[in-house]
Amino acid sequence: MATLTPPTGRSGVRESRTVHVAAPRHSWDLPPAPVPGGAPPRRVRRLLGVVGLLGLVLALVALGLNLSLTSRLDRIDGAFDGLAARPAAAPGETILLVATRPGGAADVPWLAGEQSIEGLMLVEIGANGANVRVESLPLAAGIGAAVASSPPSSSVKAVESWSGRRVDHLTAVDWRAFVQLAAHNGVDTAYSYGSSASVQHDYLREVLEGTLHAELRKQPLNLYRALITTASGTAIDDEWSVLELDLLLLSLRNLRSQHIEFSNAQPR
Repeated sequence: MATLTPPTGRSGVRESRTVHVAAPRHSWDLPPAPVPGGAPPRRVRRLLGVVGLLGLVLALVALGLNLSLTSRLDRIDGAFDGLAARPAAAPGETILLVATRPGGAADVPWLAGEQSIEGLMLVEIGANGANVRVESLPLAAGIGAAVASSPPSSSVKAVESWSGRRVDHLTAVDWRAFVQLAAHNGVDTAYSYGSSASVQHDYLREVLEGTLHAELRKQPLNLYRALITTASGTAIDDEWSVLELDLLLLSLRNLRSQHIEFSNAQPR
């Protein structure tokens, strides 16, 4: 510390003023304490910037994948138009799945191309997404004729009247998508169109066992390929939003094939 004597003021009286000069710092001195409320250190700011950038990149990648998947889905217009006096909604999701095959005599007019009915199933997903029940509907009960007609709302109406259960969503899946999934997972791809419901159940059980395994979440490329294969052969009703699809897939992330039960549906 040095004391400087200022010059004499106008009154002739010397003004005493002390000026503090900071002592020089040495290599062994501790770093100065941060100023309360000051800006964070440069290293912290850089780390926050990197984290923010990675978050933005991941969000853009997720958005791109989402758009890539949803753009492959076909839409079914008017699946619930004009429906009245419908059954009460139940917890979870109930999906009417129309499994189709190319060609055939009983074409489904509300699907693109020539698609015939291979099977009709009610897919009931539990509210927590931990279990799924798949029930096959009998085509000979008049439901098959209702599906192979226009508009698609007639399919929903016929199934709800026969089963007494409310259909939340309508989807159609080309059976060739299941065959492709089987091939990707090394499952025996032998399947004959027109097989019975029990044969369909056994085939789907094998396909899903090879697809829904715990290691799939650690194999993003295989997961993406499975989603692309499924989306490319699927049509969904126009009331099913992308956000609802994302939330449904998220709820099914822990679903395994042993949690899926197959049976034949019974009329109410």
